[in-house]
Amino acid sequence: MLPRGIRRLFRLELDPSRVARAIDDELRFHFERQVEKYVASGLDRAEAVRQARLKVGGLQQLKEECREARGTFTLETMIRDLGYALRMARKNPLFALAAITAIGLGIGVNTAVFTIVSGALSFDAGIEDPGRVVVASATDTLGRNVLSRSDPELRSFRSQVKTVINLAAYRYDVVKVSDKSGLQERYS
Repeated sequence: MLPRGIRRLFRLELDPSRVARAIDDELRFHFERQVEKYVASGLDRAEAVRQARLKVGGLQQLKEECREARGTFTLETMIRDLGYALRMARKNPLFALAAITAIGLGIGVNTAVFTIVSGALSFDAGIEDPGRVVVASATDTLGRNVLSRSDPELRSFRSQVKTVINLAAYRYDVVKVSDKSGLQERYS
């Protein structure tokens, strides 16, 4: 059983007339306060009401904005749409069955393809805990990689860093290769 406060919250959210009354009362209160401020500043009542309407804007538009800001508009719309969908499913059960089957097959096929592609594209390269892998690099002012350019530098780096369990190095270079025709192709 849900606590009373949560039940009250959902009862308020699901009762559109109650929400509308609460928003109506709140907006009327603020509108009247604005009118009172204008009257206190020296305007007559009719002009104060007119100025308050200009400042506050359309009350219906404000009610919609309040509903959207609270999130009840979305909840009410979703409940209304669900009710409509259930009524239409009752009217035409064959179409409902076909739609549910198509959606189910779509989700199933999508899941299967994702699983296959994810398994094919992910490779672990024999790493036991890939979440702990760190890539370290250093570049000079020209953007060239300067970390571990030679085997002695790599060994020196390995001896200086104490928090690393294991260390591996690779080098990425752009080279130009030509075939018998002499035309060069760039590979990276």
